[in-house]
Amino acid sequence: MPSFEDPGEFLRRAVLDTVVPHASDIDLEAALTSALEGGADDLPSVLSSIPQRPLLFFDEHCTPRIVLRLSNCSESSLKHHLQHLEVRLDAFAIEPAESVADNPTPTRDLIFSGAVSGDEDPLVVVNEFEGDTESGNHVYVIWSIETFIRRPRIRIQHPSLLFLASASLNPTESRQHQTRGDDYLPPMVPASSNVLQPLSSDKTFQQKDPFLPASRLLRVVPATFTEDPIYNVYQQTGHPIRVVAAASARIRYSRLNSYSALPTTVASLDFEITPFLSCDVILDKAELYLSDGTVETLSDVPELTPPITCSPRDDVTLVYKLTSEFGPDPNPSSTVTPSILDISLGAVILLSDDCRPRISMQWRTNVDFSLPLNPTFGSPTPTLQRNNRPASLPMNPTHSSTNSGIRPPSRSSIRERAYSGADLGVSISFSGPASVEVGKPFSWDVFIVNRSTVPRKFAMIGIPRRKRVDPRGHVARPSSSSMSSRKEIQVAEAVTDDNIVHAMQKSVAGQEADLVCLSTDIRIG
Repeated sequence: MPSFEDPGEFLRRAVLDTVVPHASDIDLEAALTSALEGGADDLPSVLSSIPQRPLLFFDEHCTPRIVLRLSNCSESSLKHHLQHLEVRLDAFAIEPAESVADNPTPTRDLIFSGAVSGDEDPLVVVNEFEGDTESGNHVYVIWSIETFIRRPRIRIQHPSLLFLASASLNPTESRQHQTRGDDYLPPMVPASSNVLQPLSSDKTFQQKDPFLPASRLLRVVPATFTEDPIYNVYQQTGHPIRVVAAASARIRYSRLNSYSALPTTVASLDFEITPFLSCDVILDKAELYLSDGTVETLSDVPELTPPITCSPRDDVTLVYKLTSEFGPDPNPSSTVTPSILDISLGAVILLSDDCRPRISMQWRTNVDFSLPLNPTFGSPTPTLQRNNRPASLPMNPTHSSTNSGIRPPSRSSIRERAYSGADLGVSISFSGPASVEVGKPFSWDVFIVNRSTVPRKFAMIGIPRRKRVDPRGHVARPSSSSMSSRKEIQVAEAVTDDNIVHAMQKSVAGQEADLVCLSTDIRIG
């Protein structure tokens, strides 16, 4: 087996940095070679020769590069340690105008965190140099990682994006491979003491002395070294890049006053280009999906059919007709759960010929398909006054209207409609996959609408299944409440009482649950 250098020496003089090139299809190998031939020696000066992005956008899919420079690294050592190297990238939205004196804890929000895939082969550039005082090489290892710049969860006045990379080397697998066939103790390591040593003089143990190592009873403390090897490398300084919103989107609904057999709502989707840009934007994707209904495009004209070229400050409005698959509820005293609408938008920003970043927006909202109010229901006349008179009346469906029933949507999820009484004003809807596999986790989406005037609380608690009582051994045990003074009345005695059922439920032992809740307790105010 060939000998490799120590993992600590492999990363001893390593330097880590990040760069976001301006051109999407840049040849980094040629750019680094040109910078090195021009006399650049340290890593920041080498990367500064590459044209970089001065401006990023929220909702953008960008590809930053992580550059690791190694010193005096051989080819065999690089191949051996590279497979055990884990490289990560974190992106923070920060406020660069804040100083440490004004705010000791600067405002920052983690908007992306990911690791480089182990299947990806990095780009390796070797720079051999010879001088009067030293000779060796610098090896540049470059990874690409796809990053999505989502919007921060906190409010930042002038946001900037900061990329910080880290690399860690885990030589555990290599050490196990080297010591796989050696089952003996390492040299110069004392053996564990025998706890049963005082029993060795006992005559009961004639053939063999009892032996119990102390390591089986005590906590094993790893040996300490005088100098820990360097197995981790972090990026020392970051380069904040200004980030702005290239576009904004919103959707609005307009309920139809006319009555139809199926509830219908008109939705207008607005896509507005912000004034921060000085170039055109091409909107090439606009998709809407209704969980239990159909979506029809009303703005079906060539000018409003993607791809649409937009200039700064332009506002494009796309109109859709949303129709529910469920007919109106024949019971006007119940509340129907709104339907779920998924919206997906995609656009390309034409910054230059070699830089065309792509942005995408995806979110989920609800559509209210409740019955429209009757416009003929006016204010009460002076001769007829009622304290509990409602403000309006819904338009009830006629007996000739038909309900389309519940049909599973085209996607692999089924959504059950939930109804609640008007006195509570709360409706709940559950949606989940159409089929699940035993032993694999799945998730449910719970959508709650509160139309009441008071706040409500919702709790979902997983209750384990209890053992079923054998019905053959059941004996009727009436409670004391049924043995009352009304014995003379010809009333049959109760088979059992609620108190007995509760006691039997608590006394039985639990069984293995068919459905295990991984989120054991969820409470929402």
